[in-house]
Amino acid sequence: MRIGFYGGAGEVTGSRHLLEAEGLKVLLDCGLFQGHRKESLDKNRACPFDAASVDAVLLSHAHVDHCGSLPLLVKKGFRGPIRCTAATREITAIMLMDSAHLQESDAQFFNKIHARRGDAERIEPLYTKDDVEACLKLFVSHQYEEWAALSDKVRFRFHNAGHVLGSAMTEVEVKTAKGLRRVFFTGDLGRRKALLMDPPRVPKNADYLLIETTYGDRVHEPVDRVEGILKTVVARAIAEKGKILIPSFALERTQEIVFVLEKMVRRGQIPKIPIFVDSPMAVNITEIFSRHLDGFSFSPEFRDYAAQEGDPFVFQNVRYVRGVEESQSLNDMPGPMIILSASGMCEGGRILHHLRNNLDKDTTRVLLVGYQAQGTLGRRLQEGAKKVKIFGLEHPVWAHVQTLHTFSAHADRDDLMAFLTGLAPRPRRTFLVHGDPAERDALAARLKAEGWDRLERPEYKDSFELE
Repeated sequence: MRIGFYGGAGEVTGSRHLLEAEGLKVLLDCGLFQGHRKESLDKNRACPFDAASVDAVLLSHAHVDHCGSLPLLVKKGFRGPIRCTAATREITAIMLMDSAHLQESDAQFFNKIHARRGDAERIEPLYTKDDVEACLKLFVSHQYEEWAALSDKVRFRFHNAGHVLGSAMTEVEVKTAKGLRRVFFTGDLGRRKALLMDPPRVPKNADYLLIETTYGDRVHEPVDRVEGILKTVVARAIAEKGKILIPSFALERTQEIVFVLEKMVRRGQIPKIPIFVDSPMAVNITEIFSRHLDGFSFSPEFRDYAAQEGDPFVFQNVRYVRGVEESQSLNDMPGPMIILSASGMCEGGRILHHLRNNLDKDTTRVLLVGYQAQGTLGRRLQEGAKKVKIFGLEHPVWAHVQTLHTFSAHADRDDLMAFLTGLAPRPRRTFLVHGDPAERDALAARLKAEGWDRLERPEYKDSFELE
């Protein structure tokens, strides 16, 4: 048995881990790298292993940093099944189609602007909608806790990860000459207390653990503080007649924010300010959420609220924007208003147009409600940049930028420690993945102080034998 790390190792994006066991090659996730344009493009276009030799992909969830390279894998020769939960299959289809559309439209817009300026620089999309169609034919869905065979010696099952709708922790069981060995991959872990999701349950008898460390060095603000923060931000926007721009991940984060705003309007905690969800992908995913309101990914508390109050994603103040013309019209509309738009790290999509039209106004408030990877526009705004480039052109930043870690769907340091200390027995070996070096090192130091050994912090292309 061997495990190789080809993404999400020493960084947050591009989750991609190759497990070799008893003659099989099983890829755990296949995500896009996000960050500096050239570096990300180079990594995304490269495949450091033979895609055609991979027997199966086990997909943890539908965020693009976990699924977004699947069409590229298929383009390079992969023909095996892509296995995931039913909700992940449904959402991934939307995510990948949107990813292809954004790549095509952003490349077209980038090239048009630079052609006008006489620049020779051009970019090409990583894949097209036709590539996505070919990829989607390989998907196979599974229920939580359902064992499925990959061969006569290897089987797997998914467990609820509590991160987003359909997200899964992956358990792979291998019959070796030395006995059974279990490899457990958390994917992205949810929080012990979340707005929508049921929290993950700690597994037993994990021999080898791959665990995310995105927030390994910090503790999130409690979720029950979010209403107070939003109340203040909305009051300022109303007083200044400004716009609140929320670069929001279309999956989970958008639905969480709409849910909180719906409750606050219903209870009279904020006035009826116009809310626009300006992302076709977010609109489509929200419809999936509405169809799964009684699903077991959701917490019992959320299911009870929806049963009593009705669908919290559909209410009078919110307008779901699909068309380009309506999206563009928001730039000419006066505030106050709230605009939620993808992408969450400001690396593509309609949020870029809203930012380039509003960053130069001091009445604009930008709320960053998710992790901002190094090299992304979101990280530069978070770090206080006074000028940023959008579509290659420089824009001044007069807007107020604020980060709300309250909304994070990732486990924080204390959540991760609770998960790890709940393992019985401790794994033979633990691999810390999906985290920037500082966050990962901080969690490793804390674990070592509590007596953990055989901790690994793999880097890109590292490979380890599993005895």
